[in-house]
Amino acid sequence: MPAFGLRQTKPAMLRNEVALKESFKGKRVTVVGMGASGVAAAALLAREGAEVLVIDDRPKEIPRSLFPFSQGGQGQGTVRFHLGGRREEDLLSSDWIVLSPGVPLQSLPVERLQARRIPIISEIELASIFLATLSAPIIAITGTNGKSTTTTLVGEILKGGGWKVFVGGNLGTPLSEAVSGGWDFIVAELSSFQLETIHRFRPRIAALLNITPDHLDRYPDFKSYQEAKWRVFENQGEGDYAVLNQDDPAAMPPTLKGAAIFFSRLAVPKRGVYLHWREGEIVSNLWGEPETIIRVEALKIKGSHNLENAMAAIAVTLLCGCSVERIRQSLASFKGLPHRMEFVREVRGVKYINDSKGTNVGAVIKSLEGLTAPVILIAGGKDKESDFTPLRALIFKKVKRLILLGEAQEKIARVFSDHPALERVGSMEQAVERAAASAEAGEIVLLSPGCASFDMFRDYQHRGEVFKEAVEGLPS
Repeated sequence: MPAFGLRQTKPAMLRNEVALKESFKGKRVTVVGMGASGVAAAALLAREGAEVLVIDDRPKEIPRSLFPFSQGGQGQGTVRFHLGGRREEDLLSSDWIVLSPGVPLQSLPVERLQARRIPIISEIELASIFLATLSAPIIAITGTNGKSTTTTLVGEILKGGGWKVFVGGNLGTPLSEAVSGGWDFIVAELSSFQLETIHRFRPRIAALLNITPDHLDRYPDFKSYQEAKWRVFENQGEGDYAVLNQDDPAAMPPTLKGAAIFFSRLAVPKRGVYLHWREGEIVSNLWGEPETIIRVEALKIKGSHNLENAMAAIAVTLLCGCSVERIRQSLASFKGLPHRMEFVREVRGVKYINDSKGTNVGAVIKSLEGLTAPVILIAGGKDKESDFTPLRALIFKKVKRLILLGEAQEKIARVFSDHPALERVGSMEQAVERAAASAEAGEIVLLSPGCASFDMFRDYQHRGEVFKEAVEGLPS
């Protein structure tokens, strides 16, 4: 077990979780959505003896991982499929519904389901019911930007300390796949979509990195999006920790039950991790007296947003009992993740940076804030009902040329119609070609779209790879 003051599960609480876990056996559970989380949830439920129906609006190939459950077996349930459409009777005849994060709750007949007292839960809620009977504490990390980087970094630091660590959730591996492992820690990236349908999910440590407007094509307003993020703290209690960005008022929930730990670039928190600008150091006062963790120049990940990600990871791993030396070593070797301010290549003195994961306005702001050289910015894609006006000051200050592509290009162009160098293109290859033609030595070409990718690409990874291929194809 990790050597720090973990909340011990009370016997009565443990009995409740065991009883809830047993309540799936023989029950009809409908899993809505056959993405990675839906497939993992179906497999977990079938292993626990549930009669599972997986439904998806689109026709899909049945994953091989679910083949063993198609006929059932001794001690196991079965998995059936209804793909290419959704029947309301399938939902209304269920004992439980597990909703995949990509499926909006509003798309279900919620009132009729509530009238029949059919619980609607998320995959992370399902997983947490089974994980609650294990000893590994859950660390939940959410926020508009920086989730994946911080989650990965926390995992790397803990693994470097010799612990067995599960890293997943929204990051890639569904939380349900953590149920069968003998973990010391479970580190989960969580989206607002996953938090919408939690009920009992209780992380030992929950970190909220920031909140800026995003997904307003799914939420009626910014407050609704905030409230979804704040839910990560709602089941915490005595002995739990809430790690918060002191510099972001929008990320401060109205109430907290766990102990508040802060990180800040701008001020010294009462208890937490902060940036000492004068000395160029990240410092912790978590345990009382200030202690230097690492010099900023030693970090391989650059930019103001990555300073915040690093400070959040430091706060979390200090709470987990990691030594300062172990944290320092991991931070100094961590190179970041693909598609997140990823240096691609330097051509004739021009640096090309892939920030395809910058899918909202807040992410673009953070990326531009961390750059000092003139920027040729490639932006645009599928709009998420975003307001691009908060970008005006930074773009007029730092962006020499603005190149727009995708469905949102006209909307963005209207906001920046008075920019001295704005152009529209029809493809990523053309965007890179035009950027290269106008860039001069010492400048930066930055892909930071501020939009989703689904109008032209499979996902943000595909968009980033196309950008990198175009950059690699430039003559040197």
